[in-house]
Amino acid sequence: MKRILRNSLPGSALILLTFLSSCLEDKFELSDQDTQNIENEAVTDAYFEDAEDMAALVVAVEPAAEGGRLTSFGKVNGTKPADLRFEGTCVTVTLEMAADTQPGNPHGYITIDFGTGCTDIRGNVRKGIILVEFKGKRFLPGSKIITTFDGYHINSIKIEGTRTVTNVTGSTVSAPKFEIVLEDGRATWPDETFATREGSHTREWVRAASPLNDQWVVEGSATGSNRNGTVYQVEITKALVYKRECAISNRVFMAVEGTKVLTVEGGLAITIDYGTGACDRIVTITINGQSRSVIVRGE
Repeated sequence: MKRILRNSLPGSALILLTFLSSCLEDKFELSDQDTQNIENEAVTDAYFEDAEDMAALVVAVEPAAEGGRLTSFGKVNGTKPADLRFEGTCVTVTLEMAADTQPGNPHGYITIDFGTGCTDIRGNVRKGIILVEFKGKRFLPGSKIITTFDGYHINSIKIEGTRTVTNVTGSTVSAPKFEIVLEDGRATWPDETFATREGSHTREWVRAASPLNDQWVVEGSATGSNRNGTVYQVEITKALVYKRECAISNRVFMAVEGTKVLTVEGGLAITIDYGTGACDRIVTITINGQSRSVIVRGE
């Protein structure tokens, strides 16, 4: 599939499902409720993935001042990752080491502050703060990255929750694996409607000689409720694969292969097939044995 997030993310607050072809008669259509269930699950997943991706990037930053070093005393400005979401003076990155940090076992805090509002070149507007705590060197077993939020909004949607990423492999492997747990996830729209999300996933980082060819292989499940209070479950039935090259060419971070099943209150199961690796925006949706290919894109 391809999930397209508004302008640059892996989903969208408003997602258009455009029919392309079908193995069925024209009688097969997605109901408004089915469409909303897919949209709500996509956008909440997308915004949390976006925040986690930024957290993973800032863990590698260094003090901005020449000759700067991190100590347990006070905050220092950090270098910003070479990523469009960090461009401009309106977003700042600061680093602070905890009192118990050690050379071989670092412990510290990183603040990503978007102030009262930063618009990236793809039109996404972020404001507020993403808080990142890191424990241990990220490529060593047991290291953790814990992401929380303080008044953080993206495209007027407030994001809350705690996302913990734990390294479950070692630093010598070419494809380190991480366990990801999302707790108390919540996305609130300007009209005060909200969606909730809890999840547990594993993510394998398939590292290439060039970072442009990196891939991520994701497995796991999630539960939550959409803006109308409908309860859902998501199960990845065939590992989802994300490719950085597709993120660059399509200007979104999205799965390019794999399958997941979205089961909503009442037992209706919606299978979403992301394809076989092509950098496109086509997904096949199957409901009650009936399938149709669609384009999923943001407005």
